Amino acid sequence: MKKTVIVLILISLLSCEKKVVKKSKFASFEKVFSEVDSLLNVDNGKFWKYSLNGKILLVDPQTRAFVANSNNTKKSFREEGKVFLDTLPQNLVLANTAITWDDERWTMVMQPLPEIKTVRNGLIVHELFHQFQPKLGFDNLQEYDNSHLDSYEGRVLLKLELEALKQAINTNTKTLKNTHLKNALFFRMKRQVTNTIKIAENALELNEGLAEYTGLMLSGKTFEEKKEYLKSSLGFFYNNPTFVRSFAYQTIPFYGFLLSQDQKYWHQNINKQSNLTDYFQGAFGLKLTEDETLYIDLAKKHNYNYLAIEKEESKREEERLIKTANFKKKFIESPTLKLNFKNRNISFDPTNMSPLENYGTVYPTMRATDDWGILTVEKGALIDINWGFVIVSKPTEITDSIIKGDGWVLELKKEWEIKKIADNFILIKNQFKNEK
Repeated sequence: MKKTVIVLILISLLSCEKKVVKKSKFASFEKVFSEVDSLLNVDNGKFWKYSLNGKILLVDPQTRAFVANSNNTKKSFREEGKVFLDTLPQNLVLANTAITWDDERWTMVMQPLPEIKTVRNGLIVHELFHQFQPKLGFDNLQEYDNSHLDSYEGRVLLKLELEALKQAINTNTKTLKNTHLKNALFFRMKRQVTNTIKIAENALELNEGLAEYTGLMLSGKTFEEKKEYLKSSLGFFYNNPTFVRSFAYQTIPFYGFLLSQDQKYWHQNINKQSNLTDYFQGAFGLKLTEDETLYIDLAKKHNYNYLAIEKEESKREEERLIKTANFKKKFIESPTLKLNFKNRNISFDPTNMSPLENYGTVYPTMRATDDWGILTVEKGALIDINWGFVIVSKPTEITDSIIKGDGWVLELKKEWEIKKIADNFILIKNQFKNEK
């Protein structure tokens, strides 16, 4: 009798153990959401005087299927444990960003997610900042051309600024730290030689720089981990094909982290009218003068890795000039298709675009949706400097619904058609086409 009871107890325990071990296949996503929630709940809205807890979509870019931390207001997502499932429509561009979908604000993050928890948290919080950006007072920020950061001198001065900031983080001596900070701001001043450049850089730093800084500070990293992350991030950043749209992800986290050691919530003094260059000079108490000091001499004196930077950038500049000539031939001198933007929505890689003189910027890969349909690019497209239109190489295959060229496909809506003018092509809206 006793043996029978013992056996039954063991069977019961094993059964309970199986129930504990059995987990939802979405448990890893539940954990991701829980970790971010925990960090933001601990912050309790203190960082920005506003809670960044928001709706999140973790999207599979291949299938457009997503896992969400919340249902929509229509309650149309499928509930699976503590998460919600559905698929994004084709007209929404996929990217790490914030979107308005069916009158609701969402943060969208692409899978696969970073494996390191604090890096993953930083990425999601960065995008949550964008979701609440309008409520934080950073709405309707205009984007400007930063093509000067693809030039030899622009890149050299940016690298020297970052090298000086790296040394400022490395030292514990306030006097030496201020020396490196002053030098960083000096290189910055030498680069921002016109007010146009200063405004252009500032616009991206207010948008992406503050988002990245928010992600860093609320990622769950310790003080020392933040220092090491910033220093190690420079190596990855330098490997980017271009700095034109990615520089702000480095500059503001560096300055912000250094300033936060004395002024924890300095960023709460910033608004969309602020100029961060001027703000940092005042906040650090550093006065700069426009003197005759050669930045090269300053870089050599303080061991900012100038000789290696100069060698790398000289070689890159030779390659850039060749690439620019090829792009000019492809998009300016050869037959092309021009698509005017009206209600554009675009996703692209901000680390690999190439400015093309005064014409605009070449994006090696991108996806754009507009009134005319969906454009997918794999071998380059030129967006003009004012974001009014996109140019691709001439069409090689034309049907009523699909137009193809070298490395691009256009899924055309019914009321639109292609028209040839001289050697080039454009899209026109034909109100009668849909009636056929």
